[in-house]
Amino acid sequence: MPSTTKELPKVRYLTSGRVTDAELAAAEGALRSALAGVSGRIGSVALTLSVVADETLPRPALAQAVVEIDGRRLRAQAAAPTLPEAIGLLRDRLAVRASSFRQVG
Repeated sequence: MPSTTKELPKVRYLTSGRVTDAELAAAEGALRSALAGVSGRIGSVALTLSVVADETLPRPALAQAVVEIDGRRLRAQAAAPTLPEAIGLLRDRLAVRASSFRQVG
């Protein structure tokens, strides 16, 4: 049975603040989930995870992805109170953008 998991190139990570290995793994899983139906060739993937240590900020966690599909860039980002929430929002936004991208391309 063929795998439905989209093969991603090596993900380039940029982190800032307190980001755990579990959060990195969750973010990569979110990318795989969001890009699972993309039929184009994925050339590169960059993922930025950032947490600002300022309790006064309403959304100190940021997750951002930049994905190259068939030579064109697809970008999504989300900010939230916690990094797991930001990663979940990123997954949803990236999936929507990837869907629109497939229709255009």
